[in-house]
Amino acid sequence: MEQEFRSDKSGYMLMNKPGYPRVPSWPNLVWVIFLMMLFITILLWGVSFLAYAPLEEMAEWAKTPNPAKAPWYFIGLQELLVYFDPWIAGVMLPNQILIGLILIPYVDITPTEQGHYRWSQRRFAVAYFTFGIAFWATLIFVGQLLRGPSWQIYWPIIDYDLTGHSWTREGIPLKQGGLKLASLSTGTGMALLIGFFSIGMILPFMVTKLFPKSNVVQGLDRYLKELGYIKYFVVQSHVLMMTATVVKIILRLGFNIKYIIETPWFKI
Repeated sequence: MEQEFRSDKSGYMLMNKPGYPRVPSWPNLVWVIFLMMLFITILLWGVSFLAYAPLEEMAEWAKTPNPAKAPWYFIGLQELLVYFDPWIAGVMLPNQILIGLILIPYVDITPTEQGHYRWSQRRFAVAYFTFGIAFWATLIFVGQLLRGPSWQIYWPIIDYDLTGHSWTREGIPLKQGGLKLASLSTGTGMALLIGFFSIGMILPFMVTKLFPKSNVVQGLDRYLKELGYIKYFVVQSHVLMMTATVVKIILRLGFNIKYIIETPWFKI
């Protein structure tokens, strides 16, 4: 019976169909969740006994710490502030992540795989989600371990005073200098941005036309046909936005380009 339901390629939610094989959530699911909750609680409890995590000194209203870091779960957003305007890094990009997560059920073209996340059936979804998680973990790692006073990048082995008013190593300046950042002209930045998103939108279709005999490309062609133009636009726009974020960070760190587009109203 289950194989019969899995052969149905319609977009209807399979679990809503009469006679669909069901398994009670208790104890099959709830019991596993309960055991994992206990395991994680015991693990965190044990780490809290072994790891030394002292509190910083009491805050003073007239003295701002340098660097002033957010909690680790927000430090990824704080790291993005280096590369974008606050409203882009703190509002636009996080909202796009949430919108993308909300839209996942509506752009899913494999309803027979509901509740399953097998690589053979969800290569693109698994790869894209894994890349996103790794990218966000990298931002947290850089912000937490590599950012020092004045939010400059330092190796973790350098020992500096958490208050940021003085170094524990004499002769090392509080703020590194020498890097001169420059922004692209508005026209150049607009042309690059429009070109990037335009080429990114048509590139998958171009690949299917240029290399039709490749097995990988044939799989891509089938995926694009099943996805349709509307769903493709939704999915690819989010893919390109995340890719553009990575490219912007590379341009900043590798080529000292501060902003691609700099206007009085926003900076990208």
